[in-house]
Amino acid sequence: MEFTYKEIQDILSHKHNIASASLTAFRGRIKHMQRLGFPSGVNTGKGRPASYTWRELLLIGLAFEYLEIGSTPDRSIAEIIKIENMLLEGLARVVLAAEQTDAIEHGNHFLFAELSALLTLRAEDSWHQQCKILSFGDIQQILSAEGNDAYHSPYAIIDLRQFLGGMFSSILEICGLNNQIVAQDIKLWASRQLADAL
Repeated sequence: MEFTYKEIQDILSHKHNIASASLTAFRGRIKHMQRLGFPSGVNTGKGRPASYTWRELLLIGLAFEYLEIGSTPDRSIAEIIKIENMLLEGLARVVLAAEQTDAIEHGNHFLFAELSALLTLRAEDSWHQQCKILSFGDIQQILSAEGNDAYHSPYAIIDLRQFLGGMFSSILEICGLNNQIVAQDIKLWASRQLADAL
C-alpha cells in the first residue's frame, strides 16, 4: 500500500485533530522534516511525486508523537533515525500481536523514550539504553514504589497500540479504504519487516 504526500498530511492532521486555521503551520512541520531528509528514501527530486509506504508513514507518525510530548523536530528525527530498526520491528510485533490474546497483556507495546534535549550530545552507544519497547510488567516496575533505577527521568511512555489505532482510524477516514484490506496490508508489511529483521 502506498500513500501520497497529501494523504500523509491529511492522515496526520486528522490523527492530531489539527484545527483548519492551523493546517498551514502543521504542514510546515512536515515540510521541515522533509527538508531534513526524513524519512530517508522519500525525496525523489523535482517532477516526481513522492510515494510513502507503511515504513515512512509510521516513522513520520512517530516523529509527530514525539512532537506531541514536547520534543523538537530535530531531536525527534535524530532519535528515530538512530533506532529506526528497533522501532519498526517493535511496531511490526505490535501489529501482529493484536491477533494473539496473551500478547495483549504480556507483549512489548510501550515505547519508552527519554526526552532529554541533551541525549543527542551523549555517546551514541548509550542511546539504546534510553529507548526501549517495554511490556506492561516493565511499566508497572518503573512506576512502582520501589521504582527501577535503570530508568531515569525525563522520559515519556507511548502506547504503541494506541498510536497504531489512531493511525489506522485516520487512514480509514482519510483514504476511504476498506478496513479488512488495510488490516491485511499492514499485517503483510509487519510480517515482511520481522522476516527482514532476522
